[in-house]
Amino acid sequence: MKRSTVFILILIFTIGYLTCAKPKKPEIKKPEGEKAKQFNSVLGEVFLDTIAGVDLTGLPRKLLYPGAKPVARYGTYRVARWGCSYNMETTDPPEKVWNYYDNLLKNWTLVQETETPEWNSRFKNYVAPQDKEVVQITVTKRDKTIIVISHVYNEL
Repeated sequence: MKRSTVFILILIFTIGYLTCAKPKKPEIKKPEGEKAKQFNSVLGEVFLDTIAGVDLTGLPRKLLYPGAKPVARYGTYRVARWGCSYNMETTDPPEKVWNYYDNLLKNWTLVQETETPEWNSRFKNYVAPQDKEVVQITVTKRDKTIIVISHVYNEL
């Protein structure tokens, strides 16, 4: 075979391969009879949707700092004591953010507080009355104020 024939055959094979439909990923379905999770937060109403492209399902609405932009979500509420982490950002100063959360969670038990001045960061861990939920909040100041909320339902 001539080089040009081999080249043409390879070219046709490559184009044909690239234009074929990609295999469809199998759809993952919930087992029959499985209900959507019902979230009962001490803080009241919870998100059941996506905001700014970030799935906030299960996060108590009051934990989204007013005016903050959701940036990411990690984890899922699969079973009790498993939770999610939500990243947000705001232009408000850290002191204003902490005033909001300290007031919101004043009836919760503060079980841990850590401040790291060289990182311009503070962390607080709260437990809800009757141990129903746990919230960990980290606030860090860079060019914006970064808020990370880790939230867990101890009962689902």
